[in-house]
Amino acid sequence: MMDEAGFIINKCGRLPKLIVALGNYFNKAPNIIQEMRLNANFMYELKTSKGLDSFRDVFTTMHSSFQACPQVLKKCIFYLPLFTQSSIIRRSRLVRRWIAEGYCEGLDSNRKVEFMEKVLGNLGALGMIDKPAQTPAVASNMSGTSFQVNFLFLDYIISQETKENIFLPLEITVLQGESSLNVQRAGQHLAIGSSWKRDKFVLDSLDFSRLRSLTVSREWRQFFISHRMRVLRVLDLEETNVKNDDVEQIVAHLLCLKFLSIRRCAKVSCLPDSLGGLNQLQTLDIRHTYVAKLPVSISRLRMLQYVRAGTSVALMDEEPSTTKRGRYGHVVACDGVKVPTKTAALISLHTLGVINVSDTGDKDIQQLFRNLTQLRKLGVSGVNRRKIKGFFSAIEGHVHLESLSLQLHMDKDLEWLLKITTPRNLQRLKMKVHVEKLEHWSCLRVLGQIRRLQTLRLHFKIDQDVELQFCDQTDGAAWSTPIQFCELKVLEIACSSNLHVKFDDREMKELELLQVRCFDGSSLNFSGLEHTTALKHVSLKGSFDDTVKEELRQTVAQHPYRPTLKLVEPRSS
Repeated sequence: MMDEAGFIINKCGRLPKLIVALGNYFNKAPNIIQEMRLNANFMYELKTSKGLDSFRDVFTTMHSSFQACPQVLKKCIFYLPLFTQSSIIRRSRLVRRWIAEGYCEGLDSNRKVEFMEKVLGNLGALGMIDKPAQTPAVASNMSGTSFQVNFLFLDYIISQETKENIFLPLEITVLQGESSLNVQRAGQHLAIGSSWKRDKFVLDSLDFSRLRSLTVSREWRQFFISHRMRVLRVLDLEETNVKNDDVEQIVAHLLCLKFLSIRRCAKVSCLPDSLGGLNQLQTLDIRHTYVAKLPVSISRLRMLQYVRAGTSVALMDEEPSTTKRGRYGHVVACDGVKVPTKTAALISLHTLGVINVSDTGDKDIQQLFRNLTQLRKLGVSGVNRRKIKGFFSAIEGHVHLESLSLQLHMDKDLEWLLKITTPRNLQRLKMKVHVEKLEHWSCLRVLGQIRRLQTLRLHFKIDQDVELQFCDQTDGAAWSTPIQFCELKVLEIACSSNLHVKFDDREMKELELLQVRCFDGSSLNFSGLEHTTALKHVSLKGSFDDTVKEELRQTVAQHPYRPTLKLVEPRSS
């Protein structure tokens, strides 16, 4: 029954009016739901079946909205069926692919990104894409990190594709289940679904002369790559079982690539030096792989604009461990990749991170970052008191830098952070702090004064109880600044011992999301939570007794703005 309910909700694009209409229709004819589920022309059934007038009204509105779209927006809409209906799509993934496909306008990389971001906003306004329902969103618009396609609109797009392609040729092919194709069906964009039977004969029969993008889900096979893919621009292998040898083969054959993603490919541990031969490469995403350093040859990729690397695990998913290596094999406190100093020659970069500078000298840090003046987003790990002055000196004049993420190296205190001066146009600062000795830790006062700090992640790996006082007094002494954390929107805390968090009525007025992870049956207590008047979401993960859970429910229920509460039990090992 739940499968049928989910089927109805998804097919109705989560629109209440249509959910009720389709539910009533199935209630009158209960045997038809299975027929419609299996029917390849489900959209035709919705358009023609009696008793579904609500859908026809919506389709009329959708058709009018679609016809009013400019050509570039229609192209971007037709591109969406490449992603499966259950996919949560990262906005950066789609934006970077669109840029590689040449759908954008603008003379430089930053303006191209801005143009595609506006296109995403237009898709949101049309109702083509939505925020993921299960992910708490801090922002109230489509500026979140991910979204999902509205299934009703997706089916409508597919049903209109043949008609519209007369004027707007964009050939999409998706291999699923027992799919087999003839040469005439091979076109510009090919997606291989996880359910496809991996038939080498079918692929060998296809004409790849015009293939521009290849997207593979889950299982990778070596025969997917062919020397006939001469014009392939986009290769998206996110979350597949691709290995080091496969990456080497890819780099050797696909010299025209502009977009390469092997994100979350856990069997990849290094990149070949031949990567430097991809002269047109704009996007390289190796996030959440075992790659610990970038090859020296990357300095030859002068068109490279976007590099995502490192293996960060969210605090809500981290487990305490006696070893230094985490879930993806990374050093938990410092998860970036090492880069050669020659990376400074990549002056087109606008997104770079996470870069590990823990073993990099002060002069090399300045040399590395000083020339990267086009950066909009930067992530750095391994920052300590010795490197902080040189680092901020190197990025001081970066007028385009909007987002900065710092993972601080272990230290006895963080008083040295008072000396930093953030770039003048910086909009968002994220900081991740690991604490091993609470008696030497006095950074709340310092962190509270940092300009543009919007996200703070605190990870305590200590045996003693932790008491965090986000208030105007600490140990009876007044703080030097009247308002602390005045721009903070996201607060994440992970702790392996008893935790007490106290909020003051003057602090954290902008806090929207509070996430807490406790381990080993530790206790949790909040004081003054009602003072966080902008709070929208509270998430708690850990094994707690019913008393702790009930106290938290009451605390959240008494909050004047009733934020949503999510209680998550940890996964059993």
